[in-house]
Amino acid sequence: MSFEKTLFASFLVGFFVLSLAAETSLSKTAITKVAKANLTRHADRSEVNNFPVNALPPLTYSPKKYTFYSTSVSFYQAWHLCRSKGKRLAAIENYQDHEAYKKAVAPHVGFFTSHWIAATNLGAPSNEYDKFYWITNDRPVGYISGFEGWFTGVPPNDPNQCVATYLASALWIYGTCATSTSYYACEESQDV
Repeated sequence: MSFEKTLFASFLVGFFVLSLAAETSLSKTAITKVAKANLTRHADRSEVNNFPVNALPPLTYSPKKYTFYSTSVSFYQAWHLCRSKGKRLAAIENYQDHEAYKKAVAPHVGFFTSHWIAATNLGAPSNEYDKFYWITNDRPVGYISGFEGWFTGVPPNDPNQCVATYLASALWIYGTCATSTSYYACEESQDV
């Protein structure tokens, strides 16, 4: 009986070490991406919002297809899992995306359900913790449309935060990227 307990305890320790090593390697990949993103993030954006107005009505369709997964994982794991499926972590960049996401997530929510999306402030300097960006395309949140869906109305001002949507409202909440867990949402382009 003692040998079986020792063997089981050894197995648990080995599993824990392998899990920790896997999460660390995912963290290094994400941090490298964040470091590269921050090099370009502070470039002058004065020309970015100067798109010509073409007198067409505003876009009311989102070209994104969302898939929801009900496995509770860290932000890093969610990012990696979406990539391994040939998709990317969902980015809700404008009102049209938000409406499409709300409609798509409704059947997948339960009591206290949240889903990781691609917004984060990883790597932000201490005076810019309230500045978030989309890890999937390195654009600042609110980049073109000004859309931000914070549950509290304002972004948090804490380091190393990642964003999840909350319930069917799809409003944004946040948690520590490495230690908080949530379900996750991936996106891919939808054929029009």
